[in-house]
Amino acid sequence: MSTRSARAAVTEALLKCPAPLYERMHRKGPLFWSRPDETWVVTGYELARLVLRDPRFHLPGPPPESEWSESGSHGGFFQSMLLASEGDRHTRLRRFLGRLLTPRAVRAQTLQVEAAVTALLDGLERRTAVDGVAEISARLPVTVIGDLVGIPEGDRREVSEICRAISRGGGMASGQPPGDDVGTALTRVDELGRRVQRWMDTPERLIPGSLLALAVEAKDTADALSDTEIVANVFSLYIAGHDTSRNMLSGLLMRLATRPELLDGLSAGAVDTSAEVDRLLLAESPLTFTVRVARQECELDGQRIRPGDKIRVMLGAANHELLTSGVQADHSGVSFGEGRHVCLGAHLARTEGRVMLEAVGRRWSGLRLAGEPVWTPHFLHRGLQSLPLEIAWR
Repeated sequence: MSTRSARAAVTEALLKCPAPLYERMHRKGPLFWSRPDETWVVTGYELARLVLRDPRFHLPGPPPESEWSESGSHGGFFQSMLLASEGDRHTRLRRFLGRLLTPRAVRAQTLQVEAAVTALLDGLERRTAVDGVAEISARLPVTVIGDLVGIPEGDRREVSEICRAISRGGGMASGQPPGDDVGTALTRVDELGRRVQRWMDTPERLIPGSLLALAVEAKDTADALSDTEIVANVFSLYIAGHDTSRNMLSGLLMRLATRPELLDGLSAGAVDTSAEVDRLLLAESPLTFTVRVARQECELDGQRIRPGDKIRVMLGAANHELLTSGVQADHSGVSFGEGRHVCLGAHLARTEGRVMLEAVGRRWSGLRLAGEPVWTPHFLHRGLQSLPLEIAWR
């Protein structure tokens, strides 16, 4: 076997089951220095929570020479994303976007998710062979996030492709932006901006309560978002809401296909679907790590941390420690982050998982793998690329 083939085989094995990697990391302790990456690595659950909450650590920005940096052509776009902002801007954006997820809004969104799942399964009914990713877990979040943002239905497929191109060129898909994709991403940001402006030019057609509708209502007020902030957070909500949900939903379908007793329990009403979603998130964190940078000199777990030191918080490894500790966890660990950057849409994502489980429990009598699942080749956003399924309908 060639070196390249051996490396690919190891990568595939880790994507399928990262637990052995996490266990090797834990043997080094809750915090250790990775010399090849020149990065501190956090694997301990409590230490991960501390770093994510601690204001002494901030999100890293793009390299100074990047077009996404503050002095770059599209630096304003990057800095305007909720996912990347810090300080007063982050507080202001989070407060504004929080209006999308008030208790009243969440109740309405639950009804919308239920309708979306019903329509999706109606479209598949009596088909016995499906790709669970392409036909279920990738499609549901497009509908849910499309409604949340206010993207017209006819534009959602194209907007999905635009946002994925931006993600690849910004390094959000793989953690390391391929140079050839950066130019495409910059062009797609401009294209997304033109589309957003066109949608907002006809406010009477916007979905009430959506991001775009709220942005129009706030125009010329103290709470108004800039044009760049609106475009950046159309993208930010799409990527955060779509990728995490798709990976989570795919993981739930995989569990159903490999654990027949789970579908039987759902059909009998004997499964706590909310708890099942949290168990999946704890065991299969859709985002495996996040990075912080030290603002000042400090100490972590007895180690001296210098200003500018990078810290990779291994969310999956931290969850694995909790999962194997013997402590009964009734939550999803740090899968959605913690502190000021905790995922704003965590409840909505969980709702998607819960509603899907309840719906398939009513409509499917059997489910099994119809082929070998294929994992996406990126460890950062760990998830399935395809999931061949064979369904038995009631």
